[in-house]
Amino acid sequence: MTTTRRLLAVVAAAALGVTLAPASASPASASPTLAAPTSAAPAPASSAAEPDAGEVGEWGVTALGDGRFTVSWTAPDVLPLNSDRPTISGAGLTFGPTTTAADGRTVRAVVTAEAAPDPADLDVVLSGDRLDEAGSDPAGPASGRPLAAPRATPLDAPDPGAAGPFPTVSSDYRLPGVRVPGMPQPIEMVGHVVEPAASAATGPRPLVVFLHGRHEVCYDPDDDDAYARRWPCRGRFEEIPSHLGYVYVQQLLASQGYATVSVRVNGINAQDGGLDDGGADARARIVREHLDHWTTLAAAHQVDLDQVVLVGHSRGGEGVDRASIEIPLSAPYRVAGQVLIAPTDFASHTAPYVPTATVLPYCDGDVFDIQGQKFTDTARDLATDDTSLKSSLLVMGANHNFFNTEWTPGTAVAPANDDWGADPDAACGRRAPDRLSARGQRDVGKAYVAAAVRLFTGDDAYLPLFDGSAVSVPSTGDAVVRSHALGGGRDVRRPGIEATPTLAGGGARTRICTGRVSEATGPVADCGSGIRRFVAPHWSSSYEPIPTRAFLELDWSRAGAVGGLRFDRPLDLSTDRLALRTIVDPRRGTVDLQVRLTDGAGGTVTLDPDGGRRLAPLLDAGEATKLWAQAVLVDAAGATGIDLTDVRSVELVGRSTRGRVWVADVAAAPAVLAAVPATRAPQVSLGRLRIDEGDPPGRRTVRRIARVPFTITGDVTAPARMTVVTTGQTLESRQRFSVDVAPGQTSGTIPVPYLVDDVHGGGGPVQITAWPARNLATDVYQGSLTVRDDDPLPKVRVRLTRSVREGASVVLTVRLSAPLGDDLYPNLTVVRGPGPLLSGADVPAAWLRRVTPDGSCTQALHRCQITLGTRIRAGGTTARIVIPVRADARREGVERLTIRYASGVGRSRRATVVVRDR
Repeated sequence: MTTTRRLLAVVAAAALGVTLAPASASPASASPTLAAPTSAAPAPASSAAEPDAGEVGEWGVTALGDGRFTVSWTAPDVLPLNSDRPTISGAGLTFGPTTTAADGRTVRAVVTAEAAPDPADLDVVLSGDRLDEAGSDPAGPASGRPLAAPRATPLDAPDPGAAGPFPTVSSDYRLPGVRVPGMPQPIEMVGHVVEPAASAATGPRPLVVFLHGRHEVCYDPDDDDAYARRWPCRGRFEEIPSHLGYVYVQQLLASQGYATVSVRVNGINAQDGGLDDGGADARARIVREHLDHWTTLAAAHQVDLDQVVLVGHSRGGEGVDRASIEIPLSAPYRVAGQVLIAPTDFASHTAPYVPTATVLPYCDGDVFDIQGQKFTDTARDLATDDTSLKSSLLVMGANHNFFNTEWTPGTAVAPANDDWGADPDAACGRRAPDRLSARGQRDVGKAYVAAAVRLFTGDDAYLPLFDGSAVSVPSTGDAVVRSHALGGGRDVRRPGIEATPTLAGGGARTRICTGRVSEATGPVADCGSGIRRFVAPHWSSSYEPIPTRAFLELDWSRAGAVGGLRFDRPLDLSTDRLALRTIVDPRRGTVDLQVRLTDGAGGTVTLDPDGGRRLAPLLDAGEATKLWAQAVLVDAAGATGIDLTDVRSVELVGRSTRGRVWVADVAAAPAVLAAVPATRAPQVSLGRLRIDEGDPPGRRTVRRIARVPFTITGDVTAPARMTVVTTGQTLESRQRFSVDVAPGQTSGTIPVPYLVDDVHGGGGPVQITAWPARNLATDVYQGSLTVRDDDPLPKVRVRLTRSVREGASVVLTVRLSAPLGDDLYPNLTVVRGPGPLLSGADVPAAWLRRVTPDGSCTQALHRCQITLGTRIRAGGTTARIVIPVRADARREGVERLTIRYASGVGRSRRATVVVRDR
């Protein structure tokens, strides 16, 4: 039978003799000074692994019944408040959303599994580092070296990083705070405006809105090590002005004729730890609130609200993308494009029909997996008529923080750090030859944000900075920025869908593989089978249930090998360039490649890619290496012997003696952007359903189906689909299936099985997650089913031996009047009481070795850290806890043992046992 998560948490916590805060508790209740937290984390769980010397923190696993387990990990210190979030993972297991408790130290997730997960097989990872293991994983070897950068030619357009002719002015506004669901305290409405002077003859000014990411919110000006997360900031603590960290970009844009505003969301950062979506919806809400306010300012500030560009950094990136999805065309403002800087994408979604440039810092020490790549990849398959540009920009040597001056040492008013904290001489370390300085990184940020704003507001001259072309601008100096793109009018062929492998020759092997990273023993069909050392942003991990994409894998062992893709619908390369997004396997090294085109009549031509045949891995740096798809561009104009309007296959010719590459897709890429349809994708929002369990027929357990609702905002004009995964109440609740949505549909339901029986307990909420697959976007992408338990809690009877003689045992017996649907964990703790006291010498040494941390203790037993537990399995009614008392030849008189015991239901109790000589 099912019941609410809160009830199960209380039952499990009572079994441990602790008070368990709800997972959604607001960090606003946490201790204000993080340098010395005063609130202890809840005791972790009913079972724990014995730590070894290399382990850090404390794991716990609590059984919730019917194959569900809460897994928790408690850190020794408060976790940093950054944009990535801790993730619990284990081979073959799929966890629900990870949340952080109000103590700032305890990370929790729920998993459904055949047996209790062994903490020894689990990892908790934050920013690429396993927190439960000593040392730093992303360090990379000291021998890591940058490889040769592609030859870049100057962009044939004015430098977007150069200041414009207009004088600028700055101002600030503050509005009443906004109440946001899930956050007890209102969110501040503060904006810092930088714009051209009122007298500047700029014409209508597009509006650029900046949203910062997740960072510490309050600091002590007199103590560099003290932060606070209680919101609002109090006492000696002052706010960290994260929203002022983009003034350098705002001033540049204002000088070029744009109005800008940067908004502050410290209130969200202080309160989003328990939210499943990481606060993305709250951030989108605040963006929309500010845009609503600008409808009252636009006329006075000469602002054109039909040309709004959103710029989001870190979690702010996911926030503005969520806003772009939610804002309808009927709004009094229109999002013309967005720039996402080092963004998170926990939802694995993107905004269809909204041009997007995603900046990925290669040396990101926070969002280490550069998951923002999904904003580009996900867009490829969502809507066939979506011609909006989706570009990814990989900035070599850039970290996460330095794009914001208030997160950068030397320019921030509060303490700040380089988020890539590994060995300074290792790859990506601050002394590495390809690391950008803070100023150099800001120069890149200025130039590319300004170029994107120009591109999205109508100037195609800046497209080469985003479409894979090897171009540069003077203001970025020697910085290396690589790009690739989808959309924008490209005619794409996808491996395994419109394209199939050609017959390989010359020692080449080709196959279509699944874009997933798996263990060494994982499915051979996975592209990343056995790859664990590298970051693979185009591929999902084996424990992630998100949809995958297919890739062409080509590997060879001698020069002259050939393999590629063929397709029935021809590509027209008579005016467009060929673009292949191609990943190089660093284990095989640099490859020498040519591209062979074949037309429908069998005519062929073999061409060199633009910039040369050599394609190198991005960096030789161990775990700092990224498997990112580089743009291989081929201009076939002027080629003879082939009909370029009828290209039927694209093959790679390996001129090096060995190599392996993966091709994400091939496309015909135009030199100008296609017009973007004036539409928005319909948005799916999942609901939360609470129902009564009801009574089963007779005494049988029966399976029933609940239908969790979803709603659709916007018009579904073509057949649509989403992928749904359910996890939770029982093993059979784990499902993965597709839900089809018909044109005109505005709502629907998701079938979720649940169990009905006549016992109390037996599960918890079923978590439902949706991902868009075709002609949809997701807004509220997580829903749930909660079945209210209507069976009475059984009565508990506890019997305790109150007087024993040496050689006998103290026995605690717990009996339930009826079975529970959950496992129950009664426990017993030895505490201080009236003397004389029983000591470690009065119990068998073998028993002490099993129940004490050090295996021995001669002091009074309450000093020996003894806590004993047992389990009443679901369906059972009885359990016992036994403390043996050793018989000796000494005349000691009466001794006493005081215990605190918890039955698992109700309050704990305390009693003293008398032990007499034989």
